[in-house]
Amino acid sequence: MRIQHCLRSMVVALGVASAALVSPACSKSPQITAESIEDNWALTEQHEPGSVVMTVAQDGQVTALVKDRDGKPIEADVSGNVSVKVPGKGGAPMNAALVPEPKSGGVLLAKLPPLEDDLTEVSYELKVKGEPFKGVLHVPRGGTRELQESAREHQTTQLDGTKGPSGGVLQQVGDDIVEIVADKESGDLRVYVLDLNLKPVAIGEREIKLAIQTASGPDVIVLAPGPDRLYFTGKLNVKVNPTKITVVLKEGGHTHVVLCGYRPGAVIVVGPSAPVIGILVATTWAVKVDVKPTVVVHDDDDDGRVIVIHKHKHKGKGKGKWHWK
Repeated sequence: MRIQHCLRSMVVALGVASAALVSPACSKSPQITAESIEDNWALTEQHEPGSVVMTVAQDGQVTALVKDRDGKPIEADVSGNVSVKVPGKGGAPMNAALVPEPKSGGVLLAKLPPLEDDLTEVSYELKVKGEPFKGVLHVPRGGTRELQESAREHQTTQLDGTKGPSGGVLQQVGDDIVEIVADKESGDLRVYVLDLNLKPVAIGEREIKLAIQTASGPDVIVLAPGPDRLYFTGKLNVKVNPTKITVVLKEGGHTHVVLCGYRPGAVIVVGPSAPVIGILVATTWAVKVDVKPTVVVHDDDDDGRVIVIHKHKHKGKGKGKWHWK
């Protein structure tokens, strides 16, 4: 009897221990909370009544958090949805409801199709205690994480406030510096590729498109090569300075996407109080473009390196293509 009693006590003790081990798994904690969402590659857009913190992942997972004017997360009376225009597929945008994540402190979740194009338009529409929060994000294939990583890569580049040769806005995209400028009378749009001295050079085999946000809404402009491939050209549908520009540049099998003027951790002001990006200027397009080709001379020692000679007498050695930093 004593042995049976001991065995029964051991079984009870093991059962209690097993329950203790299983219990935490049953109450699964949210992966992203109100405290951690900004550390997960989120973008923050500032509206009049508050802000929206949002991430869009490559697999289509969306997380969102609404904050009040004092920066405190709002958990109650928040509802809304996100929608996406799937590239290459016609019809109405695909919508997904934003559903509250339990125990997250106000985080909302939605699932969209995976990001497959170099640029995808994601819209959100929220209602918070009766106040509307509406916005649009243009995200690359890597989602908001790719935009944040691009911003971190170029955060030491000092181009803020510097005007290009045509008076336009400058932005580093990958290893290139581009100037975005439009004629304020006609709305004709040009994008120049500049060297380190901010002098225009031929665009080569590059491809560029811009996602432009104005008070009238978003617009994606695929730019065409200009005469002799000296610059890119396009047309603004609305002749006003935009509040956001997302640049997509393709070259040599690589695609670079940046949010113009964005710095890591910055808050993007949207709505009526959003500052504009001054690309509209009075111009006669009298810009000289350096069209002389790069001369490449191989080393005599056959070590696989090359000497690259540019027009401005810069020289450098390196494997493959040379980029001036």
